[in-house]
Amino acid sequence: MENSVFLPFELIIEILLRLPVKPLLHFRCVCKSWLSLISSNTFATSHFEHAATHRRLLIKRSALQPLSIDVDSSFHDASACASLSLDFIRSQRCVEVRGCFRGFLCFYNDKHIYLLNPSTGLIKQIPDSPILLNHRYELLSGFVYYQPTDDYLIVSGFSEYDDPVPRPIKLMIFSLRANKWKPIEVASHLPYMETSVSEFTPKCGLFLNGSIHWMVHNYEKSKNVIIGFDIKEMTISEIALPDDFILSYSRNHSIYYDLLEVGGLINAWVKDLNTVKIWVMQKYGVHSSWTKIIQFSIDPVLHKSLLDIVCLTKCGDIVGINDVDGLVKLNDKGQLLESLLFDGYALVVYTESLFSLPSTGQT
Repeated sequence: MENSVFLPFELIIEILLRLPVKPLLHFRCVCKSWLSLISSNTFATSHFEHAATHRRLLIKRSALQPLSIDVDSSFHDASACASLSLDFIRSQRCVEVRGCFRGFLCFYNDKHIYLLNPSTGLIKQIPDSPILLNHRYELLSGFVYYQPTDDYLIVSGFSEYDDPVPRPIKLMIFSLRANKWKPIEVASHLPYMETSVSEFTPKCGLFLNGSIHWMVHNYEKSKNVIIGFDIKEMTISEIALPDDFILSYSRNHSIYYDLLEVGGLINAWVKDLNTVKIWVMQKYGVHSSWTKIIQFSIDPVLHKSLLDIVCLTKCGDIVGINDVDGLVKLNDKGQLLESLLFDGYALVVYTESLFSLPSTGQT
């Protein structure tokens, strides 16, 4: 007689919460109770909280399907890499990610916008942005989930670009629940310009402390700053960068810099000449709490001009893109740990989730 093992349902839940998304999607077929459990919003939320440290990097490859890589595993671990289909996108040549949140990616492609959960395959096209349709120059983008109203929001900052004189930035917001775009009325003057390396790709914002953050250039003060757009109050605040965040502009080399979110804290990084520096703001909004956590020199022969930092791993290693090795992982001394050569570019770091989208209204 075979021995049977009985597990309390509470224990089964705890086990399932610690599994990746892919097997969970298959386990929905085990029985009706598992289907109901895994499909529930409560389980999706608990699972996301358990899996929040498991992040994947989406890479767009020129002639192949995009590649999704677990950033905390070895690049050459076959179980950590998987192809991802973007067949729903009309033009595979021009794919941009304008933000990610709770496992959903916000794609822009050929003036059309899509929300995609790459873990579950859920896709939704949203109404076209009037900014893109009117050929305005989009500077900033942000995509967030706003918990108080159970809504996904897209924020877009834009300016007219047919005038050599800088114009203040303007903002629009899209609500998935309302299913429409509307302008944001900000009381203060916004003298900001984009600072990204690519003048054609809007800078994606970081969402923390209830605000979307971007590094921008204040052309009235002639310096780079961080601005935060408060989703609830619909206001803009400004945060000064570290005092030693200095850029040595030159025609002979390229400078790369941006923001990272690590452990719920804002990080600022710069690759200037052959030096890489990373700071963390230990206490939100307190300038004196900026602390330099990483600084090293890199070999210009090995890395040439490009080093675009994508994220930091759980172990504190740096994942980035350079113009020799492709995807690279460096330790905090700048030593190359591993690399993955590919023909394409990095899109975004996201976290797997089981989330679905809330219902939408009518335009």
